[in-house]
Amino acid sequence: MIKQLGGIKDSFTDIFNFKSDEGRGRVISLSASLLTAIYNMFISGLFYTGFLTMYGMSITDAGILSFVPFIANMLSIFSPKLLGRFKKRKKILLTAKVIYFFLNIVVTTFMPQIVTGTKARMICFIVISSVATGFFTLFNSGFTTWFYNFYPKESERRARFFSFSLIISSVLSNVILLASSLLTDALSNSPYQNTLIIVFRYFAFAMVLLEVFLQSKAKEYPYEESENLKFSDVFTLPFKQKKFMRCMAIQFMWCFVCYINNLWGYHQLNHLKFSYTLVNSMSIVFAVFLIVFSPMWRKLLRRYSWIKTFGLSLLIHAPSEWLMVFMTENDAWLFVVTMIYQHIMSVGVNLAYGNILYMNLPKENSTAYICFNVVGCNIFSFIGMVCGTWISSFTGDVPIPLWGMDFYSVQIIPIIRFAVFIVFSLWMIIRWRDFTSDELIEEIDELRDAEKYVRRMRRSVR
Repeated sequence: MIKQLGGIKDSFTDIFNFKSDEGRGRVISLSASLLTAIYNMFISGLFYTGFLTMYGMSITDAGILSFVPFIANMLSIFSPKLLGRFKKRKKILLTAKVIYFFLNIVVTTFMPQIVTGTKARMICFIVISSVATGFFTLFNSGFTTWFYNFYPKESERRARFFSFSLIISSVLSNVILLASSLLTDALSNSPYQNTLIIVFRYFAFAMVLLEVFLQSKAKEYPYEESENLKFSDVFTLPFKQKKFMRCMAIQFMWCFVCYINNLWGYHQLNHLKFSYTLVNSMSIVFAVFLIVFSPMWRKLLRRYSWIKTFGLSLLIHAPSEWLMVFMTENDAWLFVVTMIYQHIMSVGVNLAYGNILYMNLPKENSTAYICFNVVGCNIFSFIGMVCGTWISSFTGDVPIPLWGMDFYSVQIIPIIRFAVFIVFSLWMIIRWRDFTSDELIEEIDELRDAEKYVRRMRRSVR
């Protein structure tokens, strides 16, 4: 046991350390991801839904507000041209981040105190979100270009980097999430519950400021950007990289199926009457499963590649979507069973998906490629959210009797997700080489041949 713990420690310190600028940068990146995971809990998801519900927002209102930022994110096409003017970007990136979160958290939280009326508040929510997101999207891609320099180059070490980052951020954030959920549910039907949700949002802004301070300590490397980078290069350069574009197709698909489900949290809270504690405690299970199953999925990543592993995990995940369709407010046990099954698969999904953007990302003019990724992901996320909101609006908050239960149109969405998962997972499993670099294909083939040789030798000994 002690030897095993020592091995984990050595594996961790090989990636995260203060011995080099790269190791220090990964420590800062990990710390920032921890803080991001914490403050995102309180300004998105169930707590954001609860915040909107406090001020009379309906399921359709929540859907509309959820896709407003994705429209504003289209302004990211101007990011390469703007950032290309700055050889040193650290200060301007961090300043932009503080301004964005001040508007998105502090101003948004304070606004309903002075604006009365549901429609007026809805308009203000839309305006603040649009302005804040539209401004920050001009700078946000710069963070990816900046911190990508710290990512390990080797496939095996990069898998460990993503694995440790996911595990640590999930465990810490979900412990805090569960504690805050228990406190919120304890104050259910009390005016203090709303006060607590607001306090959580201000606490989130404090976490943002701490994150900005830590990121300011990371080294900034020279950027490999062409001086004459054109606005049109955002849309032309990526199409010259076939394998990069195939990876983008996977990411765009994933954004669609994730965000078509954008109102499922509303359904759980308001239709199924599940508590914050029940829903959020399942996130704790995911954090535990990350620790338990990450080694297994890392082995599969090494053996089958990032893309094939992503496809396999999605294919096995797909049938569980049908269980979501038939879930009622009396089926908390079914929710728990379904989430446990999905979380085992989600470990593989998250580990594999984390590297898809970087698999074939060119070093030169990377900001243009990242902005293309941002624009594409936002378009498909927007399409997903519009579809999800449109489908959910068929019955809204009024169910219809179907299959012996109260059926809400939002329950059609898991059926759509199931179909998309099946089609795309089979595509990735069969055609994984079309997405993978020649170097990684050669590495995987050599490993496969070595395993075949070992098996033959074992059979001959017998």
